Amino acid sequence: MRKTLFTSIAARIRAQVPDIRHIDLWNEHIAAITGGTAWPLPALFVEFEPYQVAQRANHVCQADVTVRLHIITRAANVPAGYSDASANAALAHFDLLDAVHAALATLSGDTFSTLMLTECQTDHNHAELIESIERYVTRAVDACAARHATVAPSPSLGVTVGQE
Repeated sequence: MRKTLFTSIAARIRAQVPDIRHIDLWNEHIAAITGGTAWPLPALFVEFEPYQVAQRANHVCQADVTVRLHIITRAANVPAGYSDASANAALAHFDLLDAVHAALATLSGDTFSTLMLTECQTDHNHAELIESIERYVTRAVDACAARHATVAPSPSLGVTVGQE
């Protein structure tokens, strides 16, 4: 379930938001930064929140999966001499967030429903890097353990094979 979601999100972002230069799983990346990043910016990290699984027939599972996207950009502050150009540069990370949402708003797959944006968190305590968090929810089905029934002809039904 998670692998399918991650690879689908990564493929869609690579195809439709080429400004994102790095995609990975989230691992508290911002907390470990002491000077510079080990990955190119802008970067997008995918975090899976804990989710409850409902068992369905034949060992198939279903869950409402919440995915948090951590989008990391370099801060560009509006200088003292405010102008439209400097403001646009300082607020460009919002354009990137809009591009990510436009790419994911129609993303669905064989095993998950369309991703729905449910929450946006703007970083209000940043220095060099801005971490924006976009939260999406999807209903996913996991059939990796599913039983696949096979039906064999039963001699008690009077079925004769190979005769006309």
